[in-house]
Amino acid sequence: MFYTGYRFSDRFIFNSEIEFEHSDEVGVEFAYLDYVVNPNLTVRGGLLLLPLGLVNEFHEPNVFLGARRPATESQIIPSTWRENGVGVLGTVGSFSYRAYLVNGFDAAGFTADGLRGGRQNGGQAKADDLGVVGRLDYAVSPGVFVGVGAYRGGADQSASGGDGGELDVTTTIVEVHGQGQVRGFDVRGLFAHADVDGAQELSLASELPTDEAVASAMRGGYLQVGYNLLATISDRLRLTPYYRFEVVDTQRDVPVGFVRNPTRDTTYHVVGAELRPIYNIVVKADYQVTDNDAGTGRDQFNIALGYAF
Repeated sequence: MFYTGYRFSDRFIFNSEIEFEHSDEVGVEFAYLDYVVNPNLTVRGGLLLLPLGLVNEFHEPNVFLGARRPATESQIIPSTWRENGVGVLGTVGSFSYRAYLVNGFDAAGFTADGLRGGRQNGGQAKADDLGVVGRLDYAVSPGVFVGVGAYRGGADQSASGGDGGELDVTTTIVEVHGQGQVRGFDVRGLFAHADVDGAQELSLASELPTDEAVASAMRGGYLQVGYNLLATISDRLRLTPYYRFEVVDTQRDVPVGFVRNPTRDTTYHVVGAELRPIYNIVVKADYQVTDNDAGTGRDQFNIALGYAF
């Protein structure tokens, strides 16, 4: 990934990230222009990272623990999630805030696995339906914060339903989160809930199988803890074993006429370690135990090499 930016003046600042993924994909993760009104208020416009959860705005591999992102922040909060929009951000004492108006999801991409396919990512995005998103964090002490985030927006983008009429789909996501990085410890927790109003009409229009409906409610959360074994020895070299417990149900509630698929209610136990010789480079390896209500979960090893500059 490459970070590029330009300071036009003390008030106008441009920032962007271009990322190479999966060996053959190149994409713009974000690209926005800031106007600094004063130290407590900035106006931002462009391709924006939505300020939900702990991963979406800080998704580089050297920032979060784990060879893979938490499933909650992939399926319910669909990181990396960016959309075209405009908004404000700033700080007031120990509080920080962000609030944006963005183009909404495209519900045609929603599946029984979650909301990830509904991202438009800025390119030729439909904007018949818009969304609003906001976040408020409170800094408890240096390295420790708690906060909440919420999103609500239309998602049908004027698509037609199965009866020839226009679909009416609205998506709501609410999440609470906390993180503490103190004396070598890295503790993180998050809970997210999503509602899809109009899920029945959407599932019928998409002619989905009975057990593959887009859920009317989804829920997920995790608690993760890691400890840098070299915290008292080196300021640069880090060796951090970690554990994450996570539960995700992308079909917590399904529309009338559909049934829940037991494979969508999943529990994860992830145990691993990461080595960071310097801040920008990380090697991670973990073992993921996956259980679901159908008993078909597949355990796996995950290994990752990450770097950011």
